[in-house]
Amino acid sequence: MELRSVDIARSLWFGHMVDFNPRGMALSPITLSPIAFYLANIYKFKKLPPPNADLGNADGVKFEDGEFVFKGDEPPVSVTLTLYQEGLTADTRFSTECSDAFLIDLFTRITKDFKIPPYEGIIHKKRYFSQLYISIIKSFSVINPKLQEIATFLSKNTEAGEEIIFEFGGVSFWPEQTAKWIPSAFTIERVVNVPFSENRYFSRAALQTEKHIELLNKLENILS
Repeated sequence: MELRSVDIARSLWFGHMVDFNPRGMALSPITLSPIAFYLANIYKFKKLPPPNADLGNADGVKFEDGEFVFKGDEPPVSVTLTLYQEGLTADTRFSTECSDAFLIDLFTRITKDFKIPPYEGIIHKKRYFSQLYISIIKSFSVINPKLQEIATFLSKNTEAGEEIIFEFGGVSFWPEQTAKWIPSAFTIERVVNVPFSENRYFSRAALQTEKHIELLNKLENILS
């Protein structure tokens, strides 16, 4: 398995955001607050939320295209920060480790400079999500060769005025849909509009980036 690129590496931290402001500092609207200008300056966000942005909205309050130095000897990583009433997320295209490091850096700074409570006592849950582009040369049909019969049938019976080749396109593992928390399904599927010969796949999982890669390697081993 070869990692081609990271599409999303998202860290989701949950907690009551109001607890970061126990003394009721004037932060409304949040996009015009001193902390918002502080974040925009420190992380060089190129796209800021509108003045009427509200933490209560489903889309949250988003600061986009910022810069974060994850490793001192490498260029800054692009980062997007989204604030909600019950938590916040950080998106990078590097890794969830990098996204976590950004949030730790953010909270360390504002705890020191704005005298807010430490995040360790407020953030009570963390989740992760990643989307990756990868290459896998081995065929998924070896999982169950009988499935090749379906691909062959489709290839022979799909009328399109020319020969159409079908192949097994991917797999997915779904969580129980009635659970209290329903994470994203783990999926791996061929990338659309890309020739089969490129063996290019798109995968998503509710996992840290490194765990996601580990899972994909396990899947490739099954195809041996």
